[in-house]
Amino acid sequence: MRKLTLPGFLLAVLVALPFASSANDNDFYYEVPQSDLVYLQTNQGSVIIALTDSVAPAHADRFRTLVKQRFYNNRYFYRVIEGFVAQAGTNGTHKQNDSTAPLPGEFTASSVEGFYEVERPAPFAPVSGFINGFPAATTPDRQRYWLTHCPGMVAMARDNKPDTGSTEFYIVLGQAPRHLDRNMSVFGRVVYGMDVLQQLPRGERSNNGVLKDFSEDSELIDAKMGDDVPASRRKQVRIQLPGHSEYEKKVSQARSLDNSFFVDDALAPRPLDICYYQTDVEVK
Repeated sequence: MRKLTLPGFLLAVLVALPFASSANDNDFYYEVPQSDLVYLQTNQGSVIIALTDSVAPAHADRFRTLVKQRFYNNRYFYRVIEGFVAQAGTNGTHKQNDSTAPLPGEFTASSVEGFYEVERPAPFAPVSGFINGFPAATTPDRQRYWLTHCPGMVAMARDNKPDTGSTEFYIVLGQAPRHLDRNMSVFGRVVYGMDVLQQLPRGERSNNGVLKDFSEDSELIDAKMGDDVPASRRKQVRIQLPGHSEYEKKVSQARSLDNSFFVDDALAPRPLDICYYQTDVEVK
């Protein structure tokens, strides 16, 4: 696989932005409780997903239930499309019961707590921002809210009919497929281990990304809720909130192109894509 490198100036900027850890910064971080963390184990390494009930609470709760039932253990990431998504589950081979029955779609919500506006108007949405550090968007009058398909976001797969999501989940791998916004039930964000997911074997696009053969490289060995992980193996996860001074400084410079690297700022101020300017995550 081709190794991608960051431009020198961008790497320098990222390195120069330290994680804030002082007590004064606590109000600008969302500390994710272990009850909202899902630990995935693969042969390539560990992945941690933070869950949110903000827009699709029934789907988030379904995911918790299935994880607690060990439904995903020894399954596979069976559909992996380069630059798009990695999908896992049973590929429809499980028996239906109360824990696997289809759910009504939860694509938007009429109200949420903690939405922070970042960009208006925004690319791909009238208004974009974050809900507790999860990238989100809303209508100009804030009548509907939804989570956006940024890299690392987690949602429930479905068939063509809207109320068919049940067990299969996917994680956005590459360029944000924002055309899926408001059409899928999104309930989480990968906060650790995206590099692990990028190592998954890819399927052929001619086969809709579904792998023809499964190997240990595609296996989802184990999935546990944070509450069920031994204390010695738990990670403390904090998601930066967009009101943090470092984030505000970063997006301000991005809009204005106020950086010695840029030789042409004729297009400034430019609109921001929150998928590119996501808030930082601190994992300890």
